[in-house]
Amino acid sequence: MSKAEPSSQQASQQQQQQRPRKPPFADWPTIKILTPPQGRFSPKADEWCMTYCSQSVAGRFHGREPNCRTVCIRKVFPHEVRNIVSFKRHRDVDAEGKASYPLPAEGQPANLPRLLGGKVPEETDDDRSSSSKGPATKTWQEGWYFWTSASAKAATERHYMMTLDLEKQHQFKKNQEQQREVWQDFQNELQKGGNVDREELAQRYGGKYAGSIVPPLVSSKDRAKSLLVHMPPEWPSMWDRINKLLTPSYRALSILRDSFTSGEQKEFALRVWNKARTDEPFVLAHRTLSRAYERWKEKDAADDDSKKGST
Repeated sequence: MSKAEPSSQQASQQQQQQRPRKPPFADWPTIKILTPPQGRFSPKADEWCMTYCSQSVAGRFHGREPNCRTVCIRKVFPHEVRNIVSFKRHRDVDAEGKASYPLPAEGQPANLPRLLGGKVPEETDDDRSSSSKGPATKTWQEGWYFWTSASAKAATERHYMMTLDLEKQHQFKKNQEQQREVWQDFQNELQKGGNVDREELAQRYGGKYAGSIVPPLVSSKDRAKSLLVHMPPEWPSMWDRINKLLTPSYRALSILRDSFTSGEQKEFALRVWNKARTDEPFVLAHRTLSRAYERWKEKDAADDDSKKGST
């Protein structure tokens, strides 16, 4: 037993030597400041959605879509649309490192109300009847976005889009457009009639893209019920309309001011005063009244003749 004690002491001394030395004041109570991760690893919320739906007895019986209203608020951070130092993953960027991810159809100017910055297609000068040039395509920018929809299918798609970044959302939209084109071509072939083998036709069109040929979840009618606006919205300038309305008045006042500064009004006033001191105004008034009296007499005589002829 006496020989075992030195061996245990040596083992404890070796363990103490192997342990790293603690820094000064390591056992004292301290204050720790934790900085949460930034960029794509940030735990901050960037989108909030609220959906309210109602259904009637008749709507459930006939299988109609429920009446839904969805409101979402989305914040786009700089790393999502720009190559920054801590996050350089965007491929197609401009000289300033800005990525161009187009907004969905409900956020483009052609589908927005005029009050919220919407613009109608501009007609070209070459052929106004057949061709038109639409407004520029809007892309995602930094800041806040407001999205609302009255479609349950659009709300379901929006909930799925919350799992994707802007690049994947853009790719998802492109795949949807391709799926819509394939489905529309497939429907056009079926409407031609004749001896059409549906399975062979589906295999032919389905060979372009994986999966069965099904219509897109969100149709154009559902898109028309949705709205995406960058906050604050691009309100149309009221001063432009006011200036356009008052342009004739500005022009008239400008001409009047120039006539005063050039002395034309003074010259005109002197000519009127000189004419008023002559007998020309009296002669002009006398001729005017005489002609009016003669016309009145001729009209009165014609009325008397018509009455005598009728009797």
